[in-house]
Amino acid sequence: MIHTVRAEMVANVLEVSVAAGDRIAIGETLLLLESMKMEIPVLAEISGEVLEVAVAVGDVIQEGDPLVLIDEQARSASSQRGSNQS
Repeated sequence: MIHTVRAEMVANVLEVSVAAGDRIAIGETLLLLESMKMEIPVLAEISGEVLEVAVAVGDVIQEGDPLVLIDEQARSASSQRGSNQS
């Protein structure tokens, strides 16, 4: 299943910590945003593979904008392959 991480507020993108193809775990930092002089980390809510990063450093994002697309199936498929190799 494809999961889209969306912006919760208007902010500036300070840092992008992942790239397409990266495997991520729950709680991993995806991006660092700045809003109202506060730094706000965007954390992964699911594990999987990053399909696309839709923003770049310096972008101004609006509430609801897509930030990162994550393929949750990629993670479970690789886990199943590993458990079948006994």
